Amino acid sequence: MKKVLAFSGSNNSSSINRTLVGLAVRHLQNVEDVPLLLSELHLPLYSLDLEEQEGFPEGAEQLKSILESVDGIILSSPEHNGSIPAALKNAIDWLSRMQKPILLDKPILLMSTSPGQNGASTNLEALSKLMPWWGGKLTGTYSLGSFHEHYLADQDTLSDEEDAKLKQAIMTFEAAL
Repeated sequence: MKKVLAFSGSNNSSSINRTLVGLAVRHLQNVEDVPLLLSELHLPLYSLDLEEQEGFPEGAEQLKSILESVDGIILSSPEHNGSIPAALKNAIDWLSRMQKPILLDKPILLMSTSPGQNGASTNLEALSKLMPWWGGKLTGTYSLGSFHEHYLADQDTLSDEEDAKLKQAIMTFEAAL
């Protein structure tokens, strides 16, 4: 059975991007999802001095091991001030010192959501452009604007229209595994 790393680029335990990851993995067929919380990696802020003095932190080694063990990646990232969240960027910085290409040429589905209409699409576009350098084979993107208007909390699902779009993105991703 194929394995997929599914995680949010946020270290916020109540992140709506984390919720979106949970909704996305429900559409996977015959694939095991490997969940990850960036906050549980306990990665110190990357610095060359720290790397030279202490080596790679356990959380970075753990993330590297997880990436090596999976067949693909689903990442839903928020947008912080129009850019990549610090927790995600820091994880990438540590990985970039340990392996190249960072994402090991694995298929990746990039997603984003936000309370606003933009759906964190500025960061999603930036991440999409970085995939060739990071070694991610982009299978597609999915952006959900106005999360709270489309997420039916009492049913823990998306509106039919958005759920169909998400399912299509997952099917395309899964076909690339």
